[in-house]
Order: sequence, then structure tokens, then C-alpha cells
Amino acid sequence: MWKGVIIEESLTDKLLLALVRVVQSKKTALEEEEEKGVFTLHSIELDDSKLDEFVKTAQQSIKNSYYLHICKDNEMIVVFKDKVFNLSSNDLTKINEARDYGISIGILKEQMPFEKLIENPFD
Repeated sequence: MWKGVIIEESLTDKLLLALVRVVQSKKTALEEEEEKGVFTLHSIELDDSKLDEFVKTAQQSIKNSYYLHICKDNEMIVVFKDKVFNLSSNDLTKINEARDYGISIGILKEQMPFEKLIENPFD
């Protein structure tokens, strides 16, 4: 079972949520200068059988300057609008490549703790 988090406000189309099982939702307020407002974080689970459809739909649905992640067995898929990364916990080169790409499209480095998320996908 793949696990991860989707920020509802990062989606142009909420159809992606129909492909997953939402196990928890919580609202959080961000007061950082770059991002202000209330965001809805959905902790999700996804069956292997829906993985390809999920990744394709996620790429079509996610807004620029956002990403989403799903993890399973020390593997992680990071989905950006224009790029998808398949990472493993022991491949720091790939992890840094994904992080560098995120920075290049305006995501703060601190918002991409991929090593931590591989271990704790719901964080």
C-alpha cells in the first residue's frame, strides 16, 4: 500500500482524491511570508493497481510550484507538474536531484524533507 499526503489546495482538479483512500484530513494555517492561508492536508493510501493512473492524474492536476509524494517500502514517488522522480532511501543523488528540481520551480528546500518523508509518509 502506497502512503502519502496531498495538499488539496495544490490541485487544479480534485478528481485525484477519488483514486485514493483518505485516511485523515486536517486543516493547517501557514503564516510564512511566501505562503499564507489555510491548507487542507489529506493523508492518503493507494493500491498498487491504481499507481499508474494516480501518477498520470497527479501530474495533470498539480499546480506549478507544488509537489506530492507517495511512499512504499523505502521507495518514494515525487510528482511535480512537469517531472516525476522515483526515489529510494539509499540513493542520495536522486533525492538531491529531485530537491534541486523543486527549488528550481520555486519550492523551498525546507519543504522537501524527502529522506524524512520516505520513513514517515504522513508527515
